[in-house]
Parts: sequence; C-alpha cells; structure tokens
Amino acid sequence: MNSERIIKKFAEMHGKNPKRLLIISIVITLILGAGMSLIQIKQDEDSDQLPKNLEEIKVFMKMEDKFDRYNSIIIVINSENVLSPDILKEAYLLNQQLINVYGIESSSFNLKLDEIYLPREELMNRLEASDSLGYMLIRLNVMDGVDPLVVYDDVKDVMSKTPLTVQPGGNIAMGKELTDIILPEMSKISTFGMIGVLLCVILTFRSIRYGIIPLICVGLGIVWMMGISGFAGISLSSELVGVISMMAGIGIDFAIQTINRFNLERSPILVEKMVRTLEGVIEPILVSSIVAGFGFIAMLAGSLSILDTMGKMLFIGVFSCMGVTLIFLPSFLIIQEKVFQDTKNLIKKKMEVYHEED
Repeated sequence: MNSERIIKKFAEMHGKNPKRLLIISIVITLILGAGMSLIQIKQDEDSDQLPKNLEEIKVFMKMEDKFDRYNSIIIVINSENVLSPDILKEAYLLNQQLINVYGIESSSFNLKLDEIYLPREELMNRLEASDSLGYMLIRLNVMDGVDPLVVYDDVKDVMSKTPLTVQPGGNIAMGKELTDIILPEMSKISTFGMIGVLLCVILTFRSIRYGIIPLICVGLGIVWMMGISGFAGISLSSELVGVISMMAGIGIDFAIQTINRFNLERSPILVEKMVRTLEGVIEPILVSSIVAGFGFIAMLAGSLSILDTMGKMLFIGVFSCMGVTLIFLPSFLIIQEKVFQDTKNLIKKKMEVYHEED
C-alpha cells in the first residue's frame, strides 16, 4: 500500500540520516522558541470570558461605561483619623504623584492643599471616608488602551514611598496579585508533576536514560506549542497556565509508545530496528493526534472565550508533540543508541587492555 511505502521511506530517512533530521528538529525548536517571547499573559475580567450577546452582559457593559468604576485602581488609606490635616496633606501629595503616573486618567481625590482644613461635614461629602474615619479611598481611573498591569506596577512604586499606611484594591490590583500568585504555584505544580512523571517512566523502562528521553520530547513539544501560539497571536491568561501541565500529560504518551516499541524490536541493525518501530507506531500516533486534536478544536464551538483559547492551544499542542515524536525522537534514539554502544564498547576494550596488563 502507498501509506506503508511512505512510512517505510520516512523510517529509512531517520535510519540513514539521523543527524540531518536531528539538526532540522533543533532549527525548528530554535525558531519556535523565539515565538515564545511573543506570548502575552493577560488577566481578563470575568465579563471578558462571557459571550457578548447576552442581554445581561450588554447591560453590565452599559453600566461600566456609565459609571467607569471597573477599570480603576483603588488606594485604601488607613489611619486613626483620615480627615486630620496631617493625613490629608500626605494624601494630597500622594495623589499628586499618582495622577502623574502614565495611564492614570483621573482621581476621585478632588481636594486642594488649602482645603484640608475644611469642616468635617464638607470633607465627608467630598471624600470617600468611612464613618469611623479609619480609612479613606482614592479611586484612580485607568485610561483605555494602556496595559493596566504596567500602570498598577507604577502605582505600587509610588505607594511604597509614602509615609501613609496604604493598600491597593480593585479588579486590576486583584488580577495582578492573583497572577503573581498563580504563576509560581503553577511552576511548582509543573515541577512536581514532571518529577512524578520521570519516576514513573524510569520505573517503567527500568532505565534512567530512557526515562529522561520522554521528558525531553515533552519539553520540546511544549516549546513548539508555545512558539506556534505566540506567532499565531494567542494570549495566555493566568487561568490557562495549567494548559502546559495538561499538555505534558497528554504528549508524553506518544514518546512512551515509540520508545517502548523501539526497545521491543530485537534487530541488531539500528536502521531496520527503527523502520519496524515507526511502522508500528506512526499510524496509532497519527490517529490518536487527529482524534484528540479534533476533540479539542470542538471547544471552539463554545461561547466562552477561555474555552476558545484552551481548545486552540491544546489542538496546537497535540500536533506539536506528534511532530516532535515523529521528527525528533527517532533520530535522537538512533544517535543516542550509537553513542551508548560506542561508549560501552570503548569501556569494554579498555577493561580488556587493563586485565591483559595485569
């Protein structure tokens, strides 16, 4: 059959030109690695993840446009009496610095320096202070079109220099703080997950060498997935950082199947061994990739944007891991097997020479 001939020729290419195909894989990885820098991590609002045609969302957007209080950073000032002249003077100086931050459109603090001695009732009407006078709010409206997370970092830098006791608040602040918490946590989870997978694979193959190779393939698959996503302009939100861990669990299966079949083949000729290996695994890997890929792409039919992005990335990830398994792994297996055998033979010869001298 034509498909069997194509598979055989493809396998023979790996057997006869492993270095060339390995170099091609490395070049592809370097190019796609550059695309990873284009990936942007954004903190979406809850409303951004919902379909825009819902009547409730339309009403919500109208309210947001009218009151303009959602795209804001809240500064909370704490004190025993936030209306005391000393506190108001420092709050005025802080506000002057904050409104000069690039991206800040306006502030709710509308008190001038010569107005800090106004009667308490008038101050309460003009400022957002609690009845107990224990805290006061300053709302900073962020311009449209600027990166709110960058603006928030600049605002925090200004806040760190004031003698007042202040804390940030609002959706932008919460989103940034959550992102700063989630990313390290996901990195920790991914690390523990990789260690667990490594131990399982080492125990399965009873070999450290063959236990590390699947992780190398998964790592390259993730680089390819992230690189293609970056070039495609796909943005990653903090909620979707777990896609990387999901892809590691899915993609490692292809490498394990290929390595297991390679070890089962007993032919002493590496080219023949690889031909038989690929003849046995290419079709199952292709079918599995297509089935899983179309299962993920079906998520695009949903109306939630988070499902749309997840479906695209997992679709790209499945075929990226398939590409690594079929382009990189066979050549790498042949080269490492040759190096291992040559090293083993060299050690054996040196040991024989050593025993002869004795």
